[in-house]
Amino acid sequence: MDLNDFLASENGPPWLPASVAEARKLVYIGQLFALIFTLIALLAGVISIITGNLGGGISSLVAAGLGVVLLLMLKDQVFANLDQGRFKQASDSLLIWTIVGFFVYVIPGLIMLFGFLKLQDIFQPQYQQYQAQQYQVAQEPPQQAQPAQQPAPQPAPAQPAPAPEQPAQAPAEHKDKKVEMAKCRKCGVNFPAFMHNCPNCNEPRH
Repeated sequence: MDLNDFLASENGPPWLPASVAEARKLVYIGQLFALIFTLIALLAGVISIITGNLGGGISSLVAAGLGVVLLLMLKDQVFANLDQGRFKQASDSLLIWTIVGFFVYVIPGLIMLFGFLKLQDIFQPQYQQYQAQQYQVAQEPPQQAQPAQQPAPQPAPAQPAPAPEQPAQAPAEHKDKKVEMAKCRKCGVNFPAFMHNCPNCNEPRH
């Protein structure tokens, strides 16, 4: 009987994702340990029966039988599904046979448990977070380029204050008209003739 009847190949298809390839490698190592412990249990059972330890021999042979079943199931239900891209079916089967492996052989069970945990990465792809960030960035409105700063407008020159209105000049005829003056007989001050009294001493004009 060839060992290839119990063991899967070491390397899977080259197209396997990195997390699946690493999980497959761990399960393969666990498979090797399971084979070693199965052979040890088979040999120990035979020796125990020969030496008269019937109970110990039977328990060892039962463990060896479970080991053979574990090897066959790993190859048919785990490795075959992994190599054909059926990752979900492979994960479910691996969980079942990992639990069985703990009841038979602790070390192979631990290694296969690590492989099962690593396989779960394929169901939570890391690129989802990247896609969400990329989508958010794409939705942001592009910032408009700031226009070049325009030079500050020069202040308008101050308007000169309007010149005060000049009083209307008297008509030329009034300007040229001479006022008749009279001289006070008492104080001698000249004053306009239309005034009846002297503005200096109040002396009547006549």
